[in-house]
Amino acid sequence: MKVFESVNGLVAWDEQLQNVRIEWNGFSHGEGLQAVLMQGAELLRQKQSGKVLMDIRQGSVIKEEDKAWMADFYVEHVYKSGLRYLAMIEPSSIVAKLSVNRAVSVQGQLPYQQRSFSGLDEAVRWLSEVKPAAELAAG
Repeated sequence: MKVFESVNGLVAWDEQLQNVRIEWNGFSHGEGLQAVLMQGAELLRQKQSGKVLMDIRQGSVIKEEDKAWMADFYVEHVYKSGLRYLAMIEPSSIVAKLSVNRAVSVQGQLPYQQRSFSGLDEAVRWLSEVKPAAELAAG
C-alpha cells in the first residue's frame, strides 16, 4: 500500500512482510530527501513493526549537509518512531555506494540494527527472520 510518493522516492507499507518500504528515485537531497525519510518514520510509528526495507538501488550520492542532518537528527528520530531493523539494498552505482557507506559511518553507533544487501531477496529474508518490534518490547 503506497502512502507517499514524490519525484524523490516512495514510502509504502508491505502488508505481507509487515514492514515499511522506502524506494529512492535517483538523486535526492535537502527537503526532498527529508520528506521521504520523515514519511517513512511516520508510517513506521503508525504501524509499529520496527522494520524498514530501504531500496537505494536507484539512489545517488548523498550531500554533506544531508549526511549531517541524518546523523544529527534523523537517526534518533527514526529510532524513537520505532525503527529496530533496517535492511538497505545497496545502490548499483559504485560512486553512490561509496557515498552511502560514508554517510553510514558518519552516523556512528546506531541504536538499531542496520544491514546492507546487494539484492532484494536476501534483504527480505533477513527482515522476515528478525523479531517484530512488539515481540522485542514484550521481552
